[in-house]
Amino acid sequence: MPSGTAAGPATLIPFAPDAPTLERALAILAQDGSVSPADAVRRREALALFAALPAPGARPRRGWRHDYDKLTFDDLVWTTGRRRQPAVGPSVTDPDDEPDLPALATENAGGLFHLGATLLEPDVPSAADSRVVVLPLGDASRPHPELVARTLYEIADWRADRFSALATAFENCGAFVYVPDGVVVDAPIQLVWANTAARNEAVFPHVLVVLGEGARATVIERHVGDGDPFICGVVEVHAGERAQLDYVTVQQAGEGARVFFRRTARCARDAEVRWNLAELGGALARTVLDTQLGAVGGRAETAALFFTTGFAHVDLTTGTEHVVGPTTSNTAVRSAANDRGQGRYVGNIVIRPHAHGSDATLRDDALLLSAHAHIDAVPALEIASNDVKAFHGATVGSLDEDALFYVSSRGIARSEALRMITLGFFEPVITRFPGEALRDEIRTALDAKIDAATETA
Repeated sequence: MPSGTAAGPATLIPFAPDAPTLERALAILAQDGSVSPADAVRRREALALFAALPAPGARPRRGWRHDYDKLTFDDLVWTTGRRRQPAVGPSVTDPDDEPDLPALATENAGGLFHLGATLLEPDVPSAADSRVVVLPLGDASRPHPELVARTLYEIADWRADRFSALATAFENCGAFVYVPDGVVVDAPIQLVWANTAARNEAVFPHVLVVLGEGARATVIERHVGDGDPFICGVVEVHAGERAQLDYVTVQQAGEGARVFFRRTARCARDAEVRWNLAELGGALARTVLDTQLGAVGGRAETAALFFTTGFAHVDLTTGTEHVVGPTTSNTAVRSAANDRGQGRYVGNIVIRPHAHGSDATLRDDALLLSAHAHIDAVPALEIASNDVKAFHGATVGSLDEDALFYVSSRGIARSEALRMITLGFFEPVITRFPGEALRDEIRTALDAKIDAATETA
């Protein structure tokens, strides 16, 4: 794994998902001793699997134009490392005089800021909660060798997913978050990846989050900026007994970005993980959210939303596995598409034979704001146990003309009525995000996307 300790100017290599590129990347990582022989073997195995595994999802058809077998990687560069920064405050200016980018502007208990795959380290560290550990992933094995060895790659199954394999092969940045037993963190821990149009990077993050017994925290993963990067990462979460975690992802990458992530969590006894996902950027965003409830009392909640405009595509899959019972899961997804925006949602609930007493619900609602927009919804249940409660449902429809007429009849312009109804449609999911400041941020971002809408039906 990369420690990011390379000094001096970063070494850039043209990126391609092939063996020669991987060997060049390994040579760069070896310069500072941040890749072990075992890590190199794993990376080579992962690249071979990327080439061998089938592409995920359905083939291109009406409503879905992308063929994952035919993704191109032209004009991308791979790099890794870190550099000192005079300050990481409200904004960061990139070395090629690109516009300022948002950074850790809100209150936080600690965090990391990346420009592409490069970690920016402030000369004056920002205030952080000394009870928690937030480190580049490659630095974590020195102070916490046993913890990292026990958890890293333990639930992130890079062998089963093509893009997880690619992320493992070319991993060039990452984060380790550890909240010890009994620690309750009020402010969020923020992990930021920003990209600029100065260069289009291939960014492969790996995030490892470990919560001890009875710990509570919020982690916010942000993707912001411009340009056309390819971002492909893995997140794995280990929640100890009675731990509670809100893991938030706010994806606002540039219009040409492609963002691929697999995020996986495992809950110990009476632990709770709440996924909160807002896909609001990029040309193509593919996310897989998986939670394994393998101990009594485990709980998983998922609140996800996306809004596609222009020619953007979002491909979202959620999965909850009830291994034992009683365990509980609740999934709510709201999505909208405008112009020629496309979306696809697959929701899976699996209840295993020994999961008696489990309670699982899934609800997905999609809103089409254009005659050319398209969203697929595929909820699925697999039940192998009795004495359980399970529900799923999905709707896909256009704006209610009666509701628009009613609001307009009160003297409100149609465009404003559309805004009000669309924002109201997302509100049941927005209210599940932690903290009013974050909820307002999501509302503002959605409001801007509605403003940018160019065609409604």
